[in-house]
Amino acid sequence: MKLLLLEDSPADAALIQKVLQRSGVRFSAKVASDEEEFLAALEENDFDAVLADNALPQYSSLEALKLLKQKNPFVAFILVTGTVSEEFAVNILQLGADDYILKTNLVRLPAAINKAIENKMMQKEKQFAEKETKELNEQLRSLTAHLQNVREEEQARIAREIHDELGQILTAIKMDISSASKKITDQPDEAKIYLSQSLKMVDDTVKTVRRIASELRPGILEDFGLIAALEWQSQEFEKRNDILCNFTCPISKLTVEKSISIGLYRIYQEALTNVARHSGADMVTSTFTRDGDNLNLTISDNGNGFDPLAIRLKKTLGLLGMKERALIMKGELVTLSTPGTGTTIAVAIPLPTSLPEKQILSWQEVL
Repeated sequence: MKLLLLEDSPADAALIQKVLQRSGVRFSAKVASDEEEFLAALEENDFDAVLADNALPQYSSLEALKLLKQKNPFVAFILVTGTVSEEFAVNILQLGADDYILKTNLVRLPAAINKAIENKMMQKEKQFAEKETKELNEQLRSLTAHLQNVREEEQARIAREIHDELGQILTAIKMDISSASKKITDQPDEAKIYLSQSLKMVDDTVKTVRRIASELRPGILEDFGLIAALEWQSQEFEKRNDILCNFTCPISKLTVEKSISIGLYRIYQEALTNVARHSGADMVTSTFTRDGDNLNLTISDNGNGFDPLAIRLKKTLGLLGMKERALIMKGELVTLSTPGTGTTIAVAIPLPTSLPEKQILSWQEVL
């Protein structure tokens, strides 16, 4: 441990160190005899505890304690003095000192130092945990609001597509069928033309319905498994965004729980969406592998990249959502990026070993 002795008596400073050495305490110590040396020592080193005498020329232990709490409140402070009134001892403890030891009873000092340092460590860990909990709650509230907005936007998008595409097609079909019904007796050839047009529009409607349903939840994910769904998503991404997407998967046999399958698919979908929206990349390389009992999904692009610290301060909700999905699956998601060098997202998910393996077809085999 690192100790700072605020002591103007060289003999007393030597005595304190001798007592600690005899008790088996492993430490390094620096002695400051006045305010200037005390301030300089605090700037230069990170101490575990300060052992302060009460009566120094033109400087007091109360001033030292006040300064220490400002500089680093998690450094233990123990008053080590020759004489002190009970009133003063109570006062300095109330102000934040961890203990006080009389120089006539230094045998208690080693245990007091260990206890004080331990208490400070516990206080620091508690404050850190409280800060983390507060930040996590803020992130969860932001994520909840974000998910609500995403849900509303998705519902609005589906409503627009149904109204603009399906609504117009169905209206046109209705008009053609109505025209055909009027001409079917007197002008059968024209009626056939209207019915032929209606049939084509019905086909278009079926395709539109399938597309909307596929975007909501691709049937291939449940029918043919995760690997086929990732391959299909890669091909669809490449078609729609004109960004080359190389997906490789050496896994030939795999059974994945439904929750893991959906979670990894959504992470992949969100990662590709971020590439299209923000990266400026023209190529994405994705790999899906199995390493023992872990599934590993890696998505790398050759885009602009970003400063991870700046993104962390912005609390980007897309990345937060992906991390939350990984945590729900008892896994981990790591983002690696620097400006100008692209971005890599690596996901590792533990895979239960109790499930039987079965053959999963690739997307090419499905076609």
